[in-house]
Amino acid sequence: MNVSLVLVKADGTQREVALRKPVGVIGRQTDCHIRIPSASVSRHHCEISVDDGGVTLRDLGSSNGTFVNKQRIQQGTVNAGDLISLGGFVFVVRIDGKPVAVNAEDAIEDGLVEAGGSASAAESRPTAATVMTPAPKAAAKPPARTPRDPDDSSMADFDFLGDDDDDLKTQPKL
Repeated sequence: MNVSLVLVKADGTQREVALRKPVGVIGRQTDCHIRIPSASVSRHHCEISVDDGGVTLRDLGSSNGTFVNKQRIQQGTVNAGDLISLGGFVFVVRIDGKPVAVNAEDAIEDGLVEAGGSASAAESRPTAATVMTPAPKAAAKPPARTPRDPDDSSMADFDFLGDDDDDLKTQPKL
């Protein structure tokens, strides 16, 4: 099974990252497989696992949550075409080349979760095959933060560890 994540931006740019290891961590820490140096992303935000049974996404206790198709999850199975949102960034799951094409504008609109991490039930569009475990409801809602402009980061800000063996030798472990 070939699995990749396609990062989409509001300006239409996309970057595909192949998941070459069975388990990868997404976060802002330097030891993450997909590094997103943004304050809205936790140090170790979420973990994505690939095996013969499918693709599983698990939140690692992130501050702002991990969302699949605008639904906050703790752990769940993701399918081709599902939208993963974390910290103002949207990824499209691509499995064995599907979906073939990604419309960045639609992906941003259908996947981005507003500041405060909430989406109304009408906005949520999970696929029927997606199995998700909802996050427990918090007693009090955290104060809303000013949304960060998703266009204020360039693609060069992203570090994708594991693409080169040299990365593993030069990146510091914390």
